[in-house]
Amino acid sequence: MTANDKMGLGAFGETRKNKTTRPQKIEPQKFEEQHRSMPNDQVLIKPKRRLTAKDTPKSVQAQLDTHMAIKQIATIENKRNYEVLNEIVESYVQNMPSQSKKLVIDSVRAVQQNMRDF
Repeated sequence: MTANDKMGLGAFGETRKNKTTRPQKIEPQKFEEQHRSMPNDQVLIKPKRRLTAKDTPKSVQAQLDTHMAIKQIATIENKRNYEVLNEIVESYVQNMPSQSKKLVIDSVRAVQQNMRDF
């Protein structure tokens, strides 16, 4: 097969030229950084040490299969049950609508003010 047998402009050594020009690139304007009243940090306080059984209340009730799932996740990740629950609550609150999220955060902050340091 020779160069003359090929079809298209490349066969003759010609290249296609653009007939249209690119539009002018417009850079977006930069505005001042907005300060939001919604905190983006974590909702729950991470304890400085691993908590013992007497540091955590036993008031959470769950179905047996839910409890087993939490227990297995904690075993796999080498964490305590309360650490897994904290992560679940954190992710749930972060995905809530902003009004509900603010209510939860305000309630949690009020309780955290009365907690003793861990």
